Amino acid sequence: MHAIVSLVVQEAIFVSGEALRFGLLSSDPFSRRVSELETALQKLGVEAVHILPWKVKRTVSDGTYEIVQGNRNLIDLDVVIVLDIGASDIGSYLSRMDLLSALATTGVTLINSIEAIRIMRNKAETIRKFAHHGIPVPKTLITESIEDAAAFVNKNNPCVLKPLLGFGGSGIRLIEKQFDIRNIYDILKFHSQQYGKGAFLLQQYIENPGYDIRALVVDGQVIADMQRVSTDGIVTNIHAGGTARPNDLEIKDLAKKAARIVGGWLVGVDIIPDKEGECFVLEANATPGWAGLQSVTEIRIAERIAESLIRKDRSKGEGF
Repeated sequence: MHAIVSLVVQEAIFVSGEALRFGLLSSDPFSRRVSELETALQKLGVEAVHILPWKVKRTVSDGTYEIVQGNRNLIDLDVVIVLDIGASDIGSYLSRMDLLSALATTGVTLINSIEAIRIMRNKAETIRKFAHHGIPVPKTLITESIEDAAAFVNKNNPCVLKPLLGFGGSGIRLIEKQFDIRNIYDILKFHSQQYGKGAFLLQQYIENPGYDIRALVVDGQVIADMQRVSTDGIVTNIHAGGTARPNDLEIKDLAKKAARIVGGWLVGVDIIPDKEGECFVLEANATPGWAGLQSVTEIRIAERIAESLIRKDRSKGEGF
């Protein structure tokens, strides 16, 4: 069956007699997901080009616009897959989003679209959209007021403090009544300086069985999911020390709906069950890794993503 699929895919990878050219944009060109997806695309006859965002030069002059990396004109790419936008500060974030916007304007297809990346990078907007569409989420406060944040903690502890623009589990903290409540103002001030940059996102802690669930949605379908077990009671991200195991809870419909709401083609959806079995969506990730997922599934995730990308009819503009 795999051979038949590959033959069908091979027939689809040429545009006007030329092989497709895919860019792999990542702030970490040596990451596992970059190398696996590069290999999968090359096996299908696709040219894969590494894009390092800090090495890309955009030049505007006399009504023309160039986007180059070294001697490579990136406007010639058919698709750019955003695997890791990085950008921990607002300046580099805005620069890299402008790079994506410029590529889309020239007709390069983006995975994910600019709008989907923008929504998912902002935890506050993601949570609001989920709630608006009836997806269960933890009770959440978004505020710039340290007084309102402290009041929320006093009324809803234990609770989880998160950065609005964080990723990879960085900056997430569990605030427990019995330990931290006396120093809550100091904790909030430190968080604001280090991560929040003047804003707070607080969520009521969901009493859970000791794990959350990551589902990987590709083109509207869940291709893999796993349970992630925390080592510290709060952060379950695999690269932050969490461990993966197979998932037996039914969450596929919830994950697919969440991905559809944020407009993503490639989405990591994080879901947490409470002790009664009700599931809440925590967030969606526009640049999900799959190392943990690969350890609990026989599906070759990078190959599935590559084949899904190529089978998909290409559309000009901002994404699939």
